[in-house]
Amino acid sequence: MRAHRAHGGVLGQLARLTGPGGHSSKADHLPKPMARLARFAAALDDAAERRRHDGPADMAGTCLNIASFAGGVAYNVVPARAELEWSLRPYPGFDRAGWDAEVAALARAIDPGIEVAPTIDHAPFACAALAPLVERFVRSVGALQYWTEAALWAEAGKDAIVIGPGDIAQAHAADEYVALDDLDWAVGLFRALVRTA
Repeated sequence: MRAHRAHGGVLGQLARLTGPGGHSSKADHLPKPMARLARFAAALDDAAERRRHDGPADMAGTCLNIASFAGGVAYNVVPARAELEWSLRPYPGFDRAGWDAEVAALARAIDPGIEVAPTIDHAPFACAALAPLVERFVRSVGALQYWTEAALWAEAGKDAIVIGPGDIAQAHAADEYVALDDLDWAVGLFRALVRTA
């Protein structure tokens, strides 16, 4: 029963690094893709810490999440490849070009062979135009911390607002539900909006 005029995007990125691999008895003399990407992961986390207070007050920070780290095959084998995946939630107005340049510089400083590519790239969303239309129906108007398809509407040039029944605390779970009172409220809201349109 809240309306949301803005939310962050979703940016997933993947780093890869390869080497010759080999027996761990030669580890002192071989490139170590996993160790290099571990350093890169720490550098990314530090970059996110530096940005914790960037952005609008109700959406500050990047929510950078180091999500996966893969490549090893056995304790006695220096891996020939490693992959690191992370995500962040860029706020509206986020300096994406600046972020990409910082990530590239961090990667080069650790190992010029690190390749970075996006895995998912959903833009942030912001639109205040519809808030006055729904304010009398909702408890509050604010910003969300997760992505919705409202960003696609805005990208297509359409005003959008995120509003509806339910609570994100019950979403994406085995026992996901929407309370009947919330559904009644939503029916009343949508009827009123159709009448005013």
